[in-house]
Amino acid sequence: MKVVIVGGGSAGWITAATLASRFEIGAHSGLEVTVIASASIPRIGVGEATIPTVRNMLRRFDLDESEFMHRCDATFKYGIQFEDWAGLETCFLHPFERINTPDTRNITSRWVAAKNRQKFSDYVSAQSHVIRNKLAPRSVEAPDFQGEFPYAYHMDAELFADLLQEKTMQRGVQYVEGEVAEIRRTDGGAIACLELVNGRAIEADFFVDCTGFASILSNDDENESNWVDQSGSLLCDHVVTLRVPEDPETFAPETFTISKALSAGWCWEIGLRNRKGFGYVYSSAFLSAEDAEKELRAQLDLPTLDVDVNHLEFRVGRVKAAWQQNVVAIGLSAGFLEPLESTGLFLADYAARCLCEMFPTHSGAVSSHALSTRYNQLVSEMHDDIFDFITMHYHVAKRRDTQFWKAASSRDRLSDRLKMLLGIWDLRPPSFSDFSLRYSPFTHQNYEYILLGSGWAPDNITIEIDNLDVASSVLKRQANLKTGLPLQIDFLKVPCQSDGALSD
Repeated sequence: MKVVIVGGGSAGWITAATLASRFEIGAHSGLEVTVIASASIPRIGVGEATIPTVRNMLRRFDLDESEFMHRCDATFKYGIQFEDWAGLETCFLHPFERINTPDTRNITSRWVAAKNRQKFSDYVSAQSHVIRNKLAPRSVEAPDFQGEFPYAYHMDAELFADLLQEKTMQRGVQYVEGEVAEIRRTDGGAIACLELVNGRAIEADFFVDCTGFASILSNDDENESNWVDQSGSLLCDHVVTLRVPEDPETFAPETFTISKALSAGWCWEIGLRNRKGFGYVYSSAFLSAEDAEKELRAQLDLPTLDVDVNHLEFRVGRVKAAWQQNVVAIGLSAGFLEPLESTGLFLADYAARCLCEMFPTHSGAVSSHALSTRYNQLVSEMHDDIFDFITMHYHVAKRRDTQFWKAASSRDRLSDRLKMLLGIWDLRPPSFSDFSLRYSPFTHQNYEYILLGSGWAPDNITIEIDNLDVASSVLKRQANLKTGLPLQIDFLKVPCQSDGALSD
């Protein structure tokens, strides 16, 4: 069985690495995997912020955490700080941790009823404490990927793709540098062969399209009948990004992603080891590209700084069927959701894992209707689940000071499922029973962080209490963390201990 992956960005190499971690690769095994990529085609480089599932992915790839962090300029991330979403001069935290102890039980109802209270995250998580103190999640001596609480990373996605390429080729995956010039198909529409610009023809049984928005292997349907357009719900369709260099010897990056609401969308701020990354995700219906860059620069007080600036257009949605005949689309070629909750790399990782679960056992099964149907169901459900979570952010946000925010918050933009859930939450807080997608990275507790941070409250809260004290279990956890964890800046300065070899 021969598999060809086209595209050398994060999605392409995540797919290759996932196959290599699950199956034995090489001509002797009967499974050959080749990645085709062109150095002349720029990579979009999305995915600088991640969610805690990324640590499981790195474990599966047998990567050394120290080497990964050094080579990808990675720093630690504990969550997202939302600024101005609940109105100007407001701020709330969506952390990765949630403390579930008897004294935090039913905390949501008590918090909503309290007249005098701290931010909700302070009552159920110790991560606001480590964020304020800029602590690392683990000591240098602790085992890889095992911290005192859930954590993820900020990283350079292009460097990550380079690292995966190196490690995955050590496992038997082949790499061909080249650009696809022509796609040859059978009479039934399946791909038979790819012809490169240099004239080389590459045949395979199964093809994976990781070519980003170009979607060159999958995009042959001119009437777009295979596309689910979700831009009517999520209005942002452009992003402008810029990078500001920092001195890695003195720079102390924050341990969280900043998401700040602006006039026609929101901007992020991410700190890597040697730079800060900024991006303004906005709607072109309410703001021009020129004005978006001006607003972002003004926000950062960098009106004339000469830095790399990149403008990108995208469309929100997904394909109805990512796997058709002998081609499966993974990454941006399968769909896109704006990076509000840092799910880009997760969706590529999830799709690659689903592909392994449904992987054809022989070349004759690549067009199996049973396998492709279940695969398409899994990846579509996950995309739509995250789509609802992101859409809710705009609906519950209290910003109404611009035409964009008035339009983006409309209830008409919600899915029927989300409307139902919000109807339930008008009567009581979110519950475990509200969700049935077992693989989703977001639970009812993630929804609570956004709802309560945005100022939501059920209609039937009638009992009021004066003060709400932080639970003793949370205070104890904060105290223990304070004495046991190093500063992130000190952790990052420890030399890489890996010899660069891939572990067995």
